[in-house]
Amino acid sequence: MIDSNMFKNSKTCHDYVSRLRYVSHFFRLDKTLTKEKADEIIESLRLSMNQRDRYNTPKGIRDIGSGLKKFLDYVQSDYRKIIGDTVLAEENDILNDNSISITERNSIVKSRIGQGTFRNDLIAFWHGCSVTQCHTIPLLMASHIKPWRKSDNMQRLDVYNGLLLTPNLDKLFDRGYISFDKRGKIIFSSAIPTSDISALAISPDMRLTKILEQHQKYLEFHRNYCLL
Repeated sequence: MIDSNMFKNSKTCHDYVSRLRYVSHFFRLDKTLTKEKADEIIESLRLSMNQRDRYNTPKGIRDIGSGLKKFLDYVQSDYRKIIGDTVLAEENDILNDNSISITERNSIVKSRIGQGTFRNDLIAFWHGCSVTQCHTIPLLMASHIKPWRKSDNMQRLDVYNGLLLTPNLDKLFDRGYISFDKRGKIIFSSAIPTSDISALAISPDMRLTKILEQHQKYLEFHRNYCLL
């Protein structure tokens, strides 16, 4: 949805995606969604308003309803072709960009999935997980702080736009369930129930093992546009 030009601007996009991610904790959101199912979800959330700390007002329910309508429009469109064409077009644009070297083109494309030069640079910088200091390097994931799709070619290869994370932290960070403040201290999304924090092997004491000024603009972007 983010890459389908359905939204007026990045803030609107973030608002809609936040609503949908919240709903997806309780209901299945995929291509099987119908208008009838969406109406059932809204009614269920309306009846349970007082049991939640988010979207617990009539306006909150209306906001979720508008998010579900957008999602329904999306799943009823030819979204697979849209996504495929967008991804291929982006990679082809990079691979055909003669203003940068072939080596750099390949590095940029590989950085999309945390491989190549970008991953190697992160390993050299962090020497282990950016948070836990786990040193089993083959298990660690190279994560962009500012998402690859939102970064320019320089940012896609910038070591300061990356974290080396254990798989659970990588997934939480990538999906917007955690972020980090200016001092590197972990921030939890309100979408994570307090009771699940320890079950997810995370704690409020976690922080980045080091943080430089060059990280700040990327972390600020993640907090503003990725954290749920």
